[in-house]
Amino acid sequence: MKKLYFAVLPFILGLSLSAQPVIYKDVQTLITGTWSGAGAGGTATFAEVTGQTPFEGTKHYRFDYNFVQWWAGVGLNMDNWGASTARNFSGFSHLRIAYRGLSAGQTITITLRNGSNYGNTVEVGTSNSTYAVVDIPIISLTAGSPVIAAAVREVDLSISSPAQAGNGIVFFDALELVTVAGGPAPASAATNARAASLGLGVNTSNWLEAYWLIPFNAYPEFNRYNRTKVRDLHNAGFNTFRLPVTFERLGSLTPPYNLDFGHVAFDLVDSMILWAGIYNFKLIIDNHHGYPLTDANYNTELPRLQAVWEQLTDHYDYLAPSQFFLEIYNEPTNEISNGNWRTVAASLINVIRATETQTHSVLVGANQWNSGNTLVGFTPLADPDIIYTFHNYDPYFFTHQGMSWTNPPNFPPRTFPLAGEVASINQLFTSVKAWSDNYDVPVNLGEFGCSTQADATSRCNWIQTFSTAINTNGFSAFYWDAISPSDAFGFYTNGIINESNCIPCFKTALGLYASLPIALTSLTSGCEGTFPSLTWRAFTTGAGYLFDMERSADGVNWKTVHRLNALEGDHIYQQIDNQSEDARFYRLKMITPDQKVACSPLQEMNCRKVAVEIQVYPNPTYYQTTIALKGDDASLTNVDIYDVAGRIVYTKQYSPAAGIITDVIDIQQFPDGLYFVTAEISGGYTITHQIAVMR
Repeated sequence: MKKLYFAVLPFILGLSLSAQPVIYKDVQTLITGTWSGAGAGGTATFAEVTGQTPFEGTKHYRFDYNFVQWWAGVGLNMDNWGASTARNFSGFSHLRIAYRGLSAGQTITITLRNGSNYGNTVEVGTSNSTYAVVDIPIISLTAGSPVIAAAVREVDLSISSPAQAGNGIVFFDALELVTVAGGPAPASAATNARAASLGLGVNTSNWLEAYWLIPFNAYPEFNRYNRTKVRDLHNAGFNTFRLPVTFERLGSLTPPYNLDFGHVAFDLVDSMILWAGIYNFKLIIDNHHGYPLTDANYNTELPRLQAVWEQLTDHYDYLAPSQFFLEIYNEPTNEISNGNWRTVAASLINVIRATETQTHSVLVGANQWNSGNTLVGFTPLADPDIIYTFHNYDPYFFTHQGMSWTNPPNFPPRTFPLAGEVASINQLFTSVKAWSDNYDVPVNLGEFGCSTQADATSRCNWIQTFSTAINTNGFSAFYWDAISPSDAFGFYTNGIINESNCIPCFKTALGLYASLPIALTSLTSGCEGTFPSLTWRAFTTGAGYLFDMERSADGVNWKTVHRLNALEGDHIYQQIDNQSEDARFYRLKMITPDQKVACSPLQEMNCRKVAVEIQVYPNPTYYQTTIALKGDDASLTNVDIYDVAGRIVYTKQYSPAAGIITDVIDIQQFPDGLYFVTAEISGGYTITHQIAVMR
């Protein structure tokens, strides 16, 4: 179902000073320095060269690389290595770059940087024998990230590949800022309204998409989902069902690629359509676990996919567009570039529009398994009736722990949240929302879920974190696999679908079985000066109900800060924690007169004004790095260094009484690459920096 993809590390490039259209051309450049690198054991050579068929003028950049540890990349510095101010990219819609080269299967990506802050990593393209010109939306590079268009110091260019090792040559030229007229059309009013109606949903998982049962003549499992289970899930509060079906494996692989509509799986799809009518829920018919698409095969696979969708569209054309939706392909992988996948998606949409007699809203995601990061780099299609979708299971090693089917299987136990994980999830969701708002297109979270093997407290922290991110950004969202009790993501004890068997924190976070007489309609967190604050709106029927504002340093042990009496009717409340005790997490507990309890999603805050700066230098480095605190009276209490897979590669604790403010760390044993240095200072606050190790 889910696959782990290690993104290639972004590489540093820099810019400075005011807005200027030309970044690099033959007669004009902002580049003040360059560097290049490859993973441990790899080689990299980067230079400005004359001749060799540049895109314009007589000069361009050439990068020769041979990597054995996933990555290679170059950096173009444009602020004199920090001595000058940042460049201003605002006022332009796109960053244009010309490139050629790469080996088959490889992709070049680009990232903006300002100091220790990185923007979004966006795909430029795949292998080209001649120069291609690519316009990359500035919004894709900056949306929701710490980097803003008005302050950019570096531009990262990285080489990625599904394989751990690779080599090749890439040239690039003519980097400039441009404004491109027009652009994708915003979503239609009808599709915006349909998207807004989806709300909370659930996937009917491991049922009609379970192609792995076909060789054993065990496909499909008839009673994995039936009318009673679907009714009970709908009554619990799921407004939409996403129905994954392995349609492509129910037909011929040779022209004319006929689907077998007599297959019993189609009868079960018809049952779901019938139940949608009976119980009045939305239904997404999803083409799931089809045959793999790659950069090498997508052109030859396209005729088969077009035939599949022509038949499916004709077969389901009668369904009301206000209630029934289509999803063209689940999770295109990293084997196909975003650009090539966009070509496939546009072609399939054209087939659907040419075949249907009424316009259905269609769900489309991006590559790398419907990643939110790659969706931000995806240029929307011209069609106004698309709902864009992304999947998220962050952090992967937590949500997939103990699973037998991962690669490798059975990730070890770990807790949630670790330092920075809540912020990382929120930043991704914010980026996707900013992308959605910029293009005026709706976005949906098509899959999210958390392993049943995780400890109960961490699972609760995770679902509360996701619920907050979902609700804050206004996404509809569909949980993956609510009922499987083991080796999966279920949250019903023994798979029994009723309120008493629903894990309480999942029930609260997802808003299921909303029968509590206190209806919490909104909750926001913030700071009143240096004090954490919760503001909420609730509707209460009757008297005797209570609100408890609670704080926690670890998300596990909770302490009541204040208790308020609920007012009958619809009211807005605010409570400030003006006590001195430090805490990272807050929540609202709602208590009925008969002591029934429900808790709000987890809120993470840091309102203390920490007048302290952490410096990590040199960066990049190859032998040692220094961590130094400046300002305030804080001292180091702990330093952890993580690799890009989230594994701790270094940890050190310090006695608070020692007052350590500077330490030198030997990093000679670290392979080349990008690392995350998380320094915890007295008071329990943490600051994270990125550091590049290169030789």
